[in-house]
Amino acid sequence: MHCNWRISQGVPARQAAAALQPLPLHGRPLSSSGSSSSSSSSRRTAATWRRSRAISSSSSSRSVKTASHLCPRPVLQLPPRTACTPASPAAAATTAARHIAAAAAAAAAGTADAAARLAAPVVVIGGGPAGLASALMLARRGYSNVKFFERLSEPPAPGDLSVWGNFEQARERLYMIGHLPPLSSMLPLTYKTRCIQRDRLASCLLQELREKYSDAVSVTFGARCVQADWRQSGSGGQEVCRLTFQQQSGSSSSSSSTGSTTSTISVTASSSSSSSSSSSEAVTEWVEESSFVIGADGAGSSLRAAMETSSSTPFSVKRFPDKNTIVYRTIPLFWPKELATSRPGDVNYSARTKSGINLDCLPTKEGPFIGVMLYKPGDKRIAALKTDEDVRALFQEHFPAFLPAVREVDLQRFADKPDCSLPTFSYAGPVLHYGHSTVLVGDAIHTVKPYFGQGVNSAFEDVAVLEKALDETDDDAGAAVRRYSQLRAKDAEALVVLSHSLDGGFTTFVGPLILDSMLHKLAPKIFSPNIIASLQNEAWSFAQIRARKRWDRALQVGLLAAVGVVLLRMAAALLGLASKLLGRVGAV
Repeated sequence: MHCNWRISQGVPARQAAAALQPLPLHGRPLSSSGSSSSSSSSRRTAATWRRSRAISSSSSSRSVKTASHLCPRPVLQLPPRTACTPASPAAAATTAARHIAAAAAAAAAGTADAAARLAAPVVVIGGGPAGLASALMLARRGYSNVKFFERLSEPPAPGDLSVWGNFEQARERLYMIGHLPPLSSMLPLTYKTRCIQRDRLASCLLQELREKYSDAVSVTFGARCVQADWRQSGSGGQEVCRLTFQQQSGSSSSSSSTGSTTSTISVTASSSSSSSSSSSEAVTEWVEESSFVIGADGAGSSLRAAMETSSSTPFSVKRFPDKNTIVYRTIPLFWPKELATSRPGDVNYSARTKSGINLDCLPTKEGPFIGVMLYKPGDKRIAALKTDEDVRALFQEHFPAFLPAVREVDLQRFADKPDCSLPTFSYAGPVLHYGHSTVLVGDAIHTVKPYFGQGVNSAFEDVAVLEKALDETDDDAGAAVRRYSQLRAKDAEALVVLSHSLDGGFTTFVGPLILDSMLHKLAPKIFSPNIIASLQNEAWSFAQIRARKRWDRALQVGLLAAVGVVLLRMAAALLGLASKLLGRVGAV
């Protein structure tokens, strides 16, 4: 008897046995009883083939969700039909058992391979929200050997009121404003906002990481990545990223973790380490190797710089010239009790002056506002601030409504503060990864000015997209980083291009904003909302918003051109009519 055995690809061993179907060969007669018998046999063979394909297909599709957790790769790579000619039913059973055993072995190998991926060391560089969110995402997925490095010192705890707002000192005179102070007006909001300091957000994420995943993630502060290179490692030629870190002695803390090769910054069996001394203090240098590295070290990313100088990948960084350079200083604002009779849930303030000095105020959890004073570099009025009286006079001249909220101690602190710079616009592309091991997230791939809260929000989106890529590739780092680039590169570029268009004056920002709002109100099905409202629509990606705005601009140009033509024709008609009237008057 001639037969075929089919094993569905991607099905676990316990389902592979059910998927084994004996299939008569096409066109091969089961008996020699003549043409009619051959014809009917062929029809039966075709019917059996169709039924078995349907059974195999449905079995494979039903097992996708369960099989992906057991076996991330196809169980057995066989052609759809493989001929065999067993000599007896016993031989057929032996053949089937051999295929089932092969499928079971492949399933076990796939499960072991998936476990090995989750146990392999993963390095995350950068202690901002993007890096901490990446470490949390990996730990939730089951990665057990995540190494997290940040060049700065550890931030204070999120509940440390001595840093984020002293409740005991301020409880009699803080919390939200009950009514609007003089010299101000109210603007209704069509959306809800939540304000939190970036550093405090990082503290919350760090606390979550340590409370729930301390056994899977080791955290090291004060460690600066100074060099990165890529090479092949092992007999299989797997690509690894070699990262060189430096740390000043006594400047950092590290939390040990199960599966981590280091519990403190020191020489270990798997990390080469050396120490050098300077005139002030010792610097420890060591190397970490990993086949999966996430770079979240910001706009000045050392990992991005190493990728940019390498010639083996089409990676580059597009930097926009800063035509609207702005610097800032911050000051806390505590409103007196008589102005805090009620507590609106969503209040923030923005004061604009003709002098070029502006003040934005955002609420905090404890109640005080964070005042951010924005101005041009080298502003003589800010540079002249030396004493608390100078600062009081500045507020009295430009922001008198906010002066009651400024504490005496904060006036001198504001005068002593240095200017802080806003980042410049840049994006990475056309890919966001290097080789099979390294990927960038956050400000390292899209740097914008923090006007509309898109920096941290888009960084969280990066991490969500990276997790989606890991889902689609069964945690295969090499495939995941490539998939991440496909999913996120266009959005990273679009975010920066859109944000850069808002960093201007009337021509590039205010004018288009007004025009978009008017046209959307007149024809909402044709014109999209203004760009700020569009950025707040979570259903649209940045690339989709950019495409919609291009379409809007094309329609607006066409509309304005049509209006211009009509106006010109009307003007020509009026001139013609006026000339005729003047001619008649002259004839009379």
